[in-house]
This record gives sequence, structure tokens and C-alpha cells, in this order.
Amino acid sequence: MRLGYTRAARIVDILEQRGILGPGEGAKPREILVDLDAAV
Repeated sequence: MRLGYTRAARIVDILEQRGILGPGEGAKPREILVDLDAAV
């Protein structure tokens, strides 16, 4: 699957708005706010 930067950034923004990912803090990785085992 090919995914460009613009589309990937939009997906990350949506995940942040839905409370799945934490906010971006520069070069640090984002925190995952949802327990993936409980979400399935």
C-alpha cells in the first residue's frame, strides 16, 4: 500500500481528534491512548 505524507498526516490528525493518539511533541513518538486489546 502506498501512502503519501499528506494522507498519512490527515489520518494521524483524525486519530488524535478521536482520542486514539496523543498530541505530537516534536520528534517524540505519540502516545497511544486506547488499549488496543479492549478496543477489539
